[in-house]
Amino acid sequence: MRADGPECPACGVIYLRAEARAAARQAEARDAAKRDAALSEAEDQRLALREALEAHTAPTFVPPLSAARPTQDAALEGITFHAEATNGEDVLEARLRLWVLPAALLIASLAVRSPGFHALMRIFLTMPVHELGHAVTAWFCGFSATPSLWFTSVSEERSVFIPLVLAGLLGTLTYQGWKRRQWTWLGAGAVLLLAQAVGTLGLDHREGRSLVTFGGDAGMMVLGTALMATFYVPPEHSLRRNALRWGFIVIGAAAFMDGFEQWWAALSHVERIPFGRNEGSGLSDPTRLVQTYGWNISHLIRRYVALGITCLVALGLLYLGALWRVRGLLRRGTSAAG
Repeated sequence: MRADGPECPACGVIYLRAEARAAARQAEARDAAKRDAALSEAEDQRLALREALEAHTAPTFVPPLSAARPTQDAALEGITFHAEATNGEDVLEARLRLWVLPAALLIASLAVRSPGFHALMRIFLTMPVHELGHAVTAWFCGFSATPSLWFTSVSEERSVFIPLVLAGLLGTLTYQGWKRRQWTWLGAGAVLLLAQAVGTLGLDHREGRSLVTFGGDAGMMVLGTALMATFYVPPEHSLRRNALRWGFIVIGAAAFMDGFEQWWAALSHVERIPFGRNEGSGLSDPTRLVQTYGWNISHLIRRYVALGITCLVALGLLYLGALWRVRGLLRRGTSAAG
């Protein structure tokens, strides 16, 4: 028990000095604990950084300088995001979406009117799409088909294997669209499954064969439209990252205009229809449709033209939708140019 007075009468200990030594020891203990905690935290951060570098991932701890940085206001975050969204690359993409598709269609329409360019374009760009159109139509009608550059071999009778494989692929596309909430996949898969059901189950053998013949020039317009539509894929898509969309839009525009221009001109100039025989492959498609399957010439022309206009309307809606999404960037790009 502490006695009154500045020192202990029994042992002579001065109380103030003892209290000072005790306070000093406590302070040293606290400082040592802090040093140990800081060293332990630094070691943990060093180990976390090492593990992150080895795993090629971002570290999970917050560096001291980042932790000390003041929190950004929510309004300022919105301004920063908008500024980042209007960088030069996005403005360039907005201009590309404005001009590339019309330019591709215009150049292709001029090329098909030039005999020399048209012949080269048909050899290297459009005939593969034409033959693929025959093959795709055959698959959707239940026939086995093998396309080549100038001829497509189609089985005489319907296959069992081809419809099952195609239905399985389209069903997988539809299911994955529903599972991943990719509504474009879901819609495309459902529409194509319906088209296969109509082509395979709704058409008899003769109607299916006639539709396969029709699918050459029709395929050029439909597949050409699909190829041009790939130019509007999102930034993370491989077609855009690998620049494949540039080749697809060229092929698509050439194929579409090769088919559409011919049948549009046939509305007033029936002699534009390529009746007769093709070297090495027999009757031409229009000749086979009229002579073998009994199609009326005026109906033949109108069906091709109606299909082409439908493709143009779909492409126009896609084009306007893309412009609507980048309209702000286009205005900013125009203002910067001015």
